[in-house]
Amino acid sequence: MRTDDLIQQLASDAAPVRPLRPLALRVAAWAVVAVTSLIAVMLLMGLRRELGDGIDQADFALQALLLIVTAISAATGALVISVPGAARSPLVRWLPVVVGAVCVGWAVGGVVYATATGAPVGRLTFAWHCVYKTTSVAAVPGALLFVMLRRAAPMQPLWAGLLALLGTAAVGVLGANIICPNDRPLHLLLWHMAPLIAFAAGGAALGAWLLRWPRDLRSRR
Repeated sequence: MRTDDLIQQLASDAAPVRPLRPLALRVAAWAVVAVTSLIAVMLLMGLRRELGDGIDQADFALQALLLIVTAISAATGALVISVPGAARSPLVRWLPVVVGAVCVGWAVGGVVYATATGAPVGRLTFAWHCVYKTTSVAAVPGALLFVMLRRAAPMQPLWAGLLALLGTAAVGVLGANIICPNDRPLHLLLWHMAPLIAFAAGGAALGAWLLRWPRDLRSRR
């Protein structure tokens, strides 16, 4: 198909389009929903009794900071790459992945350190309720972020979905850390931090499914 014919065909099929809001406004709107979801779930499920002591611990505070950075950078990255040509640097994609990996690596280090020093590591038990807490917090902001991405034109649906669920899962893990009273290193690694990897992988699969362009449009690009 000639370029002139393609342009004419696209123009004839075009529907009215409402411009996207500025990036900062979209990120702020998502963050408000994420914080609201976090607070709502915490109020419904209750806070851990020793939360005040946990906040005073350097490990807890650093993990919370890393999770917040992961959430904001991942949501921002997903929204940026959903606009063709907006991503000027691969850092937009890789920063949240690296920070998320540091979150998981920090939990691995906690297990290794506890094992080496003889401190309590925790038992290998099933704790699906913590994954449920993470999912409860992440469900609404995750769905909202996917809706926001579909309103754009993501040419990298796998990356967009991966970052979307990585960011929302980070908010969910922060909620699980605040709610769950079990702070043993092995439990935190297996049932709090490791699910970040599963959520990111699931997000990539969902992105490839829900965010891909229709076949007829992809054939014209």
